[in-house]
Amino acid sequence: MMCVSWKRGWWIFPLVGVLSLCRPAGAAGDGTLAERLCAQYDAVKTLQCQLRRDTEASAGSLRKLSRIYFQRADKLHVDNVAPLKRRIVSDGELFQSFIVGDPKGFSRPVAKLDRDMLLSLRQVPGTAMEHLLRLQGVAETNLPPVEGFPVRRGYDTGKNFVVLALDASNRLARADFFATAAQQQRIARWDYSQFQEVAPGVAIPCLHQALITINGKESRESVHVDNLVVNQPIPANLFQPALFFKGVEFVDRFEDIYH
Repeated sequence: MMCVSWKRGWWIFPLVGVLSLCRPAGAAGDGTLAERLCAQYDAVKTLQCQLRRDTEASAGSLRKLSRIYFQRADKLHVDNVAPLKRRIVSDGELFQSFIVGDPKGFSRPVAKLDRDMLLSLRQVPGTAMEHLLRLQGVAETNLPPVEGFPVRRGYDTGKNFVVLALDASNRLARADFFATAAQQQRIARWDYSQFQEVAPGVAIPCLHQALITINGKESRESVHVDNLVVNQPIPANLFQPALFFKGVEFVDRFEDIYH
């Protein structure tokens, strides 16, 4: 059972997986397709954007609004304004997060963050890295093309079978998750579109649309990436936690926030 703070949305970005960092970019033929796609984002040194995430499920609808500032290495500022007012600030060494109204915040050195949180901290916002990072080091299988997707690769993670599909411009346009390699039971599908080229050969999709099935229940999610700015200077004070959490008491375990 997750503690209350996790239920209230402590994830930086909503991904599930294990940490596996991108391999360094190399020649076009180096590594798997997933590794090459991931390595392309090495060109993104800083990023600023607004994210609007809408989720529709049987339990109702939810809109999440965030302003995000990302800078390598391990510097992040996330200002969530809805549904909860929450701020995350990492200066590269210390990670802190606080939900307005909570009795305490969470604080931990970046070097001691658990694997999932570290992956969430390091993925480039607004990209498909939430999936690509999970596929680093996983062997790939060539799959036949289908209409609209001339290049397709499959990856058996041991937990599910992932299919990545490129569009005619060699951009990752779809990621499918199946229960097994037989591809008979689809668990989730992400479609990416409205690409914005931010560096030579590097495009960020400004619209993500997902259909997810959990225990037979479907939910739909759309993410809009707005006001995207890449590789421009970000004010250094945005990555200084002490400026944003005056008077907040911090603990290093989520379960201690409410005790």
